[in-house]
Amino acid sequence: MNPEEARTRFPVLDRLAYLNAGTTGPLSRATHAAMADWQERALVSGRAGDAYFKEGGEVRERARERIAALIGVPADRVAITCSTTDGCNLVVTGLRLTADDEVVTTDAEHPGLEQPVRASDARVRVVPVLGRTDAEVIEAVVSAITPRTRLVALSHVLWLNGQVLPIAEIQRASGVPLLVDGAQSVGAIPVEAGVSDFYTVSGQKWLCGPQPTGALYVADPDRLRPQVAGFGAAHGEGVRRIEVIHHDPSAMAGLLAALEERPEWAFARAAEMAGSCREALTAAGFEVHAPADSGTMVSITSPGDPEATVARCRERGVIVRSLPNGWIRVSCGWWTSDEDVERLVTALK
Repeated sequence: MNPEEARTRFPVLDRLAYLNAGTTGPLSRATHAAMADWQERALVSGRAGDAYFKEGGEVRERARERIAALIGVPADRVAITCSTTDGCNLVVTGLRLTADDEVVTTDAEHPGLEQPVRASDARVRVVPVLGRTDAEVIEAVVSAITPRTRLVALSHVLWLNGQVLPIAEIQRASGVPLLVDGAQSVGAIPVEAGVSDFYTVSGQKWLCGPQPTGALYVADPDRLRPQVAGFGAAHGEGVRRIEVIHHDPSAMAGLLAALEERPEWAFARAAEMAGSCREALTAAGFEVHAPADSGTMVSITSPGDPEATVARCRERGVIVRSLPNGWIRVSCGWWTSDEDVERLVTALK
């Protein structure tokens, strides 16, 4: 399968330059069909019975194994969740943080990580990382750690500009349990989640799966004592005991289909298109905030009112998003083409 053939799997690309996988990725025909098959089965035969639950469970386990392989960890350390936010909440509440504890986080976190951390009783210490070098980031995090620090919580790829944080180096230098928000990394760049203690996964973003799906890698499941619980707490073992939601089989089937059709060249192609996008926007005179070695997102200063810019782009068949700081964010995936980038530049002008 080459890039041109791959694009035909996403009907939305027939009409639009879809550049917003940082919010939700495009849906493929195979993913839609897998979900529809299970919904049709439920409609005709009902949503109960030994075969329904057994086969649905098998789909769930295959999706778990695919996610584990993608992020380089054992499947028995991966919990199925609804989102990265769900995973962050499971970790923060499961650590039973108190007012005597501290959490170190950054000034560029998505609310999906920031708010679970702030909802805890722990004191939150925020360090500046946006636009800083790896060495500066590591120094900032390590300098904020005290004997009371129970957790370092940060993103692998910053949602504001695609900046990649050196999570392995931060883990080694800090010596403190590390929670990584993988919302903008898993499926976008190569990930080795095992360098962290906890790593969250979004199913609907760069993996192009259905909503709401996700996962959470936990190096040591016994470390967490969840304050919310479900069926898994009574009947699950290991990491499965912290799973709260039992997804409909159609959601798991859709996620599995999306994982199975990812091409081997996905990471390389996404990086190539993000690089082309940065170059094209720079050449067109826009102020680009994504560093050269960033992930697959490119942010620029909005040429006018951000919401008006997003609306104008959509009118011209280009889907991007605005950020709270006024920037426009462009998400480039393995399905992105040179024509998409050209349409983007034209729409912004």
